[in-house]
Amino acid sequence: MKTTVLGGHGFIGSALVTGLREDGMECWAPARDDDAIFERDLGILFYCVGITADFRSRPLDTVEAHVSLLQRVMSRARFDRLIYLSSTRVYKRTMIAEEDGKVAVLPSDPDDLYDLSKLMGESLVLSAGKKCSVVRLSNVVGPGMGDTNFLGAVVAEARKDGKVLIRSSSRSAKDYIWIDDVVAGLRAVAEHGRNTIYNLASGANCTNAQIAAILTDAGIEVKVSEETPVVTFPRIPIAKLARETGFRPHSVLPLLSKWIHAEIRN
Repeated sequence: MKTTVLGGHGFIGSALVTGLREDGMECWAPARDDDAIFERDLGILFYCVGITADFRSRPLDTVEAHVSLLQRVMSRARFDRLIYLSSTRVYKRTMIAEEDGKVAVLPSDPDDLYDLSKLMGESLVLSAGKKCSVVRLSNVVGPGMGDTNFLGAVVAEARKDGKVLIRSSSRSAKDYIWIDDVVAGLRAVAEHGRNTIYNLASGANCTNAQIAAILTDAGIEVKVSEETPVVTFPRIPIAKLARETGFRPHSVLPLLSKWIHAEIRN
């Protein structure tokens, strides 16, 4: 199977490239500005280009990554199938995170720019009349994730100072998925998926209290800002992906614990 990973030098994209190559697949990971993507047969195209934690300070780059470059790829590139990586963050204003349900956004809230741009990208690939799927990823964790998002920053602070302040309520919760499961899930969609939108998540929320307990067990002094609002995302169902492809993610808490302990020791 010939594959191409756009965004193949980021956290998720590089793990996907490594996984595909280790399984003996031909995989090309071009730079974002490589015009050869419009000249070559790309095979199965994974669109992993994105702006994450710094989207608030880079609104124009966010739209370029999630929509504008995608539009050029859709109109000019040759591929057998395109898999667009979106985010379960689009569910933050909903109660039920179903792939075929309605989602709500507030354009006047700058925090919703990310969601709006991802949804625009979704709509573009699903309405273009080509073979495409959308994968809504939950919060991906694992070695190499960096310190630009919540959990990465918490672990980096703990490793540096031996103590950490979690600046959100212990009852706040979200879904985390291990990076190796993301690679497996994306391959499952490419090889067996029949639908248009899939959630790719662990299927269970993890609370800040559980993260704090892991840090404490690793010898870190932990304080939590309990006066802050509780921020809880809906549980992300993965039944559609499991039913069609047999995908089953690992329980993320044991993996988080092992990884955090290793990071603290280093």
